[in-house]
Amino acid sequence: MAELKTKGIIVREMPVSEYDKRVVIITKDKGKITAFARGARKPNSAFLAGTQIFSYGEYVLYKGKSSSYNIKQVQLIEPFHNIRNDIDVLAYGLYVLEFSEYVIQENIPNNRLMKLMLKTLQVLVADIINHELIVEIFEIKAMSYIGYTPYMKDCINCGNSNNLHYFDARMGGVVCDNCFNNKCVVNISSSTIYTLKYILASPIEKLYSFQVEDNIKQELKNITAKFIDYHLNYKFRSLDFLIHL
Repeated sequence: MAELKTKGIIVREMPVSEYDKRVVIITKDKGKITAFARGARKPNSAFLAGTQIFSYGEYVLYKGKSSSYNIKQVQLIEPFHNIRNDIDVLAYGLYVLEFSEYVIQENIPNNRLMKLMLKTLQVLVADIINHELIVEIFEIKAMSYIGYTPYMKDCINCGNSNNLHYFDARMGGVVCDNCFNNKCVVNISSSTIYTLKYILASPIEKLYSFQVEDNIKQELKNITAKFIDYHLNYKFRSLDFLIHL
């Protein structure tokens, strides 16, 4: 029976029978997969730590009778235990997992997005910049990694490079005053345009190296909310919890 050895992060875990567990893993080599861990809920199980949500490890798997896998071995790399120490960090972390699980396809790897997930969780735990800003940066970069890159060079409608005061979520980029339309449009300042350009151009290692003023953060929040809502049209459960924190 062919085995698969790959690194991955647990984004969801569900109990099965008395001692087993079913998990969803974002993997380096196969994208999103479902796997069963026999006996993982036993206190002395070798799979106990490596099958908990947020766990990042190296997994040896073999194919089951259906499209799912079975876990044969786990070597834990990073459990992200500290993410549970702060309710805000936990909530944002859960949103990162839910978002990634939704946009990453089964059996199709997206290594850039997986790397972005891990970096985002590390920065959330490190608590070095505003949590809300971290997630806004994650959302913008993640959307670009799945094919929705905001166009920030000039007006996406007419090509005008002046008077760029709006972001059109439906069209997917900045628009000038002449092309302004009330539908799916958010106000945007030149500072926010610069910030978005920086996020889109920066490698993952340098993404979380800046702070912004509250007004820019609010504009980023408004833009990402409209942009994601229009293009993904999906209601994230963890986002509801974040709104009421």
